[in-house]
Amino acid sequence: MAVSPALLRHAANLVSAAAVLAALSACSTPGASTTWPAKTEVSAQPNGVAVRPSDGMIFITDDRTSSVLSSTGGPFTSYASIPVAAGQGKSLSQLSVSSSGELFAERFGFGTASAIFAVDGKGTATPLTGLDGARRRLGLLAIAPGQLLSTWFIKNGSNPPQGALSLVTYDATTHAATERDLLTGLGKPVGVAVSDGNVYISDQANGVIVKASLAALLSATAPSTGAVFVHIDSPDLMAADAAGRLFTKCNKNGLCEVAPDGSISVLADDFQEPRGVVVDAAHHQLFAVDRAASASGTSYLRTFPLK
Repeated sequence: MAVSPALLRHAANLVSAAAVLAALSACSTPGASTTWPAKTEVSAQPNGVAVRPSDGMIFITDDRTSSVLSSTGGPFTSYASIPVAAGQGKSLSQLSVSSSGELFAERFGFGTASAIFAVDGKGTATPLTGLDGARRRLGLLAIAPGQLLSTWFIKNGSNPPQGALSLVTYDATTHAATERDLLTGLGKPVGVAVSDGNVYISDQANGVIVKASLAALLSATAPSTGAVFVHIDSPDLMAADAAGRLFTKCNKNGLCEVAPDGSISVLADDFQEPRGVVVDAAHHQLFAVDRAASASGTSYLRTFPLK
């Protein structure tokens, strides 16, 4: 049977339209966005930031609402609410994603009510039990199933802060946890990162990044002390990439890269308040929180390409 030219043109148009619709559908698939703008406005008072490798979802903490917000490329929306301790202000610290995709968030606690929360896929936050609430917690890193690294410090009156790095071991079903100090002798440890078998802790009070063998710390029968890796002014939360580079705040408004040999280079020096950083290894980029200096200011999530 002969087919008219008009019918052939109509069929071709339908195929073309279907291809366009398929392409648009693929572009709108949740989690498909991999390239973020260099600067994204965030309606929050952010601090910590984390990436879930399985779908590229970005999480940030928000001290305005005491919650975790999430995004896969669009506006950040509420993901989980973190309870505020009675009589205290809102203050959330770092976030970390385990190898199984479970999210963990820390509450600073102001010396009486710090906590670590496990956040499931439905956004329900459950505290790990058995931890010392007097430890003001800042850094957090999931290192293995059932294991987290936590940086914390104690502050008594006008005395200098005294801090450490500890291993938190938890039961994923009951959320019962125990804690063992790994590295002591720090002032105000903030960021923690692991690369090539070594753990790095940024000590804000002493203006240094300390380095130690993670395996040695885990196998030791008593807490140890680390060696100064590099001196850096005002380090904060920290991240590491596969090449062994560290990323953290430097000076008042800077974000710095620390090479494996300890040399420091400035990625940007125009931050309002540099806070959390995280490496998105799948997409070769670094996310950094640029927190507004006041509650009424505008905060941003900034993106830097990594080579």
